[in-house]
Amino acid sequence: MEFSIIIPACQEEKYIESSLLSLPKEAEKIVVCNGCTDATESKAKKYAKVILIKERNVSKARNLGARAAKGNILIFLDADTKFTSSSTLEKIKKSLQSSIVGTCKVLPDSKKLKYRLAMWIKNRLLFTHWTSGIIFCRKETFNKSQGFNESMSKKEDRDFVNQCLKHGKFSIANAYIINSMRRYERKGILKHSFYWIKETIKPSKKEYEIIR
Repeated sequence: MEFSIIIPACQEEKYIESSLLSLPKEAEKIVVCNGCTDATESKAKKYAKVILIKERNVSKARNLGARAAKGNILIFLDADTKFTSSSTLEKIKKSLQSSIVGTCKVLPDSKKLKYRLAMWIKNRLLFTHWTSGIIFCRKETFNKSQGFNESMSKKEDRDFVNQCLKHGKFSIANAYIINSMRRYERKGILKHSFYWIKETIKPSKKEYEIIR
């Protein structure tokens, strides 16, 4: 097994099935249902190995999935994020030839111009070690970096990347994934963007809001 795709999924019954169906058949798929009370588990079981935990803790979910994974290349994917092509795996593998951790470019799941523009801007910021709903690394890098910080309720993805960067370089694979625009639709682009600017400047301890 070369690739393992790990998906933390908290109350993701509306999105998990389409996300899993977008993934290449040759990859191992592990869904960690963290704090689910909906149909996420039953839908995920059709296509993936499922691990259950009671806590919402997304870092713990990713860490459990990674430890259960058989693949040499770990791909951490958000539950509402989809692949655009089966070639994405090989592009990730190629990217890891010159890096130790990375992400992919992103497209919106909406054709609306405002969302296309928002993702265009996001792609231009990925070089600052932002991620786009996907993080990939080799299993040895995950182990060296001691996984995701389970005490963090937000920005644990950036913290993980920073830990990995102690051992090598960051890369952006020449591949696109598709992000759900549900948060932008509910909160508005400006409000959602301002939230993350505020969290970057002065992080709060409040948990990241669930929007389903």
